[in-house]
Amino acid sequence: MKPIFLALLTLAVAGCNGSSSGNSSTSTSTAKPKSLVTVYSSVDNCSTAADVPNCSFEKGIYVLKANSTVTDEQHQRVISQVKNFTTWASEDVQKQLNKKSLIIGVMETEPDGSTAADQFVIALSQAKQIVDGVELVYTALGGKDETKKSTTYQKLMQLFDYYVDDNQNNLLGSNLSDAYDTFRAVLAVQGGLASAAGMESLHFNECNYGNGQLTAQRALGTPNPCTEGGKTTDDDGNDISNGKIDPIHEDTNVNLNPGSLLGLIYEYKVSPKLSEGGGELIGSKGTKFKIAGEIGSGNLDSDPASVFVSWANPAFMPLNNYLETHFFANK
Repeated sequence: MKPIFLALLTLAVAGCNGSSSGNSSTSTSTAKPKSLVTVYSSVDNCSTAADVPNCSFEKGIYVLKANSTVTDEQHQRVISQVKNFTTWASEDVQKQLNKKSLIIGVMETEPDGSTAADQFVIALSQAKQIVDGVELVYTALGGKDETKKSTTYQKLMQLFDYYVDDNQNNLLGSNLSDAYDTFRAVLAVQGGLASAAGMESLHFNECNYGNGQLTAQRALGTPNPCTEGGKTTDDDGNDISNGKIDPIHEDTNVNLNPGSLLGLIYEYKVSPKLSEGGGELIGSKGTKFKIAGEIGSGNLDSDPASVFVSWANPAFMPLNNYLETHFFANK
């Protein structure tokens, strides 16, 4: 590690946002906190696309089996993570969550509309007068069962960003935006410093979660325009130059990257050994992102030369601080 580079970078991050709080918070209370958010395991008379117009949801989070292939064990694992998420969050976050009707659907793989279960979850995601937001946890996506990992936490963080934080109309939303903007700004600073020092910096490709909302101001490593197979349209002819469109979240008209990245960090903080990181994070010279290090610390004892292509990268500090303040207040 080149000390001048690290010192400059630490100063740059400190100027943007305070100090890192590490991977997890430590509670001084022995009493188990309670959540203000109600978690439901089912809903009556609502299991098909035809039912959706007449479905009735209370405020809170519903964890629903989207089809009969989902086992009780898989369902319960997701419910347990949802309860942890709502319990660990600050009171402000819990109150904000309790203003919404949210759904975590558990199903085999990504919906394409070809099955009744697909049609059901797509209909729910589009019924904004009935439910505020939908996210999906998969039991057999690419041969992997997400209920056995900490993926549910990531999906909950995405739900919060896309449907709950109210963006600039709420301090929770504006603080999130500020943290993400600082992350991108520090990446840009790193890029210049790393180039001058002959080191590798971190790139973050926003195209996969851009949702058609990317502007000219993109994270270091994000191409402009976004392409797939050399084209700026997908197989269905949709324009992806400003990011791929997500069929579940298209109507939000927001960049999905802040929630997605926060979800990855949340996942890592809770279960480092189960976390897989994201393909959007990669070294400027092609080095695979390392799922290691204390978040934002600037130290990676196991591989000092790779500190900036790991979770130890100081650019993650503002996002980690946001999570510590708002989502691990009771952990």
